[in-house]
Amino acid sequence: MSNYTGAVPDTVRQPDWRTRSACQDYDPELFFSTGAEGTAKAVCRGCPVREECLNHALDERIEDGVWGGLTDDERRDIRRRAVQWKLTALETQRRLRLAEQPPRQRTMQEVFAESTLATLGDHLAWTGSVKPKFRGRAYTPAQFAFIVGRGRAPEGAVRRTCGTPECVRPEHLSDGAERQAASTPAAA
Repeated sequence: MSNYTGAVPDTVRQPDWRTRSACQDYDPELFFSTGAEGTAKAVCRGCPVREECLNHALDERIEDGVWGGLTDDERRDIRRRAVQWKLTALETQRRLRLAEQPPRQRTMQEVFAESTLATLGDHLAWTGSVKPKFRGRAYTPAQFAFIVGRGRAPEGAVRRTCGTPECVRPEHLSDGAERQAASTPAAA
């Protein structure tokens, strides 16, 4: 004779970071609705376990919704950059914290510092968006770096003077006016 009743035993999830999350009192749909991303991010900003939530979403490669204060596109961008530029866990976390901060008017110098990575041979690699925008205008990374270094917009095409592809160190760039001045013989 069997004692099997067919009933499924009760299972209770062990307490973890989720039991302390700020979002548990909200409708989950809020975090998966494209029109409510701003509200969802505001909830995340005040959450005591935001970093654990974000790490969980990154580790599990969750592709939908707002987790840890970042949208799926923002998390995908973090993963892509971490792989592409072989960022350390510490550098990835620093950049995640920057991405989580509420938007404020940043200077071009701040954007440049956040979007570059020192490489061998005194060069800088651009790790920011492919077409960085600043105050509504799009630039190439070289144009952006040139403006940061010179304090003025470039005249003509910006070219690298160091010969290292993708280098954006302002001292390793020149514009058409600088190249023309360098090729013009000095007046006697």
